[in-house]
Amino acid sequence: MKILSILAIAASLLVPAAVEAAVNKGVVGSDHDFSKTNYLAFNTRRGVCTPCHTAHATDPAQIAPLFAHKTSTGPFTMYSSPTIKHTPGTVPDGASLACLSCHDGTIGVNSPIQGTQGGISTNTPVFVQPNHKVGPDLHTDHPISFVYDAALAAASGELENPVTYKIGDPKTTLTVQTPPVPATWTGTDLTGKTIDEALLVNHKMQCTSCHDPHWIKGNTPLRGQATIVDGNDADGRGSLMCRTCHIK
Repeated sequence: MKILSILAIAASLLVPAAVEAAVNKGVVGSDHDFSKTNYLAFNTRRGVCTPCHTAHATDPAQIAPLFAHKTSTGPFTMYSSPTIKHTPGTVPDGASLACLSCHDGTIGVNSPIQGTQGGISTNTPVFVQPNHKVGPDLHTDHPISFVYDAALAAASGELENPVTYKIGDPKTTLTVQTPPVPATWTGTDLTGKTIDEALLVNHKMQCTSCHDPHWIKGNTPLRGQATIVDGNDADGRGSLMCRTCHIK
């Protein structure tokens, strides 16, 4: 009887973890789920998806799929360094511009394109919280909006070839952990895809190459941070996500 009781307790402890694992991926409940809060002050259709996307009357530029938010115009200061081998983007574009349309802090989060079904904002813009504000000065941030291809990898000598290197290909081990852990992203939907397929947008490095706006696992949108082989790289000691592209 005592053994059965212990097993029952153990089973009850496992259920929440299983449930968490099942629901821990996706935008619902994440920081980008604006249906869970009133601070955005949408008057109509404040939903999970509609603050950023709409099915009709979207942004003609389509910087992100069915994008329905006002787009930031900067001006932006981009990253530059005498050691870089790529041709830097002069302005953010694509998915990065979509992210910065809230995270540069110049446009209210509750600022959809007028006339869309994404919601009608009030006259008072609500800006991104200070700890989530990147700002328009990007010169100290990882470069974005540049083409990352085989030619760049060859010129650099310190980057994986994005069209051949696959997520999950072990190239090293984490000596900081015992036992050593292969530097893979096993268990994610990216495993087995090339860097170009999984992380780049139209062959470009963008904010979404490292950050997934629809990801809640580990309470962070950082790709791979809580989804590596042992799910325990949140402190960054292994830098697995960085070493997916960088040969270090």
